[in-house]
Amino acid sequence: MISMKLDKIDSTILEMLREDARTSFREIARKLKVSPDTISKRFERLKEQGIIVDSTVVIDPSKIGYSFIARFGIDVKPAYSSQVLDEIIKIPSVIVASKLVGGYDLVSIGVVKNFQHLCKLRDIILDMPYVEKVEIGMWIKTMELCPQYFLI
Repeated sequence: MISMKLDKIDSTILEMLREDARTSFREIARKLKVSPDTISKRFERLKEQGIIVDSTVVIDPSKIGYSFIARFGIDVKPAYSSQVLDEIIKIPSVIVASKLVGGYDLVSIGVVKNFQHLCKLRDIILDMPYVEKVEIGMWIKTMELCPQYFLI
């Protein structure tokens, strides 16, 4: 993995867009005392380099009927973790999924409406080929998604 060096302009673009993805290039340019065209070109370069992957809207799951967040620890048959991971990430309630080193082969995190929905998600995963075991953990008090902290 190649690490890219970011200058002050690139860092500020990322910082401001991370805080509010709707920030205009004109506003970023004003803060940096450069032209909006400079910001636009830098933004496109950051996308081409894969530093900026996408822009999206973050929804508060609790406002649209989800009660809690669940963690699914998943064990799969050896050599099939990538294949299972590709299917898990397609489940509509799953917001993140990854391979792990540790107690499970895979982990996924999803938003859940109620206990029946939780059981349904567990069963969907268990019914996938090569899945051997699924363990569940839940967050029940706090449900905050903070994508601005995904950047370290």
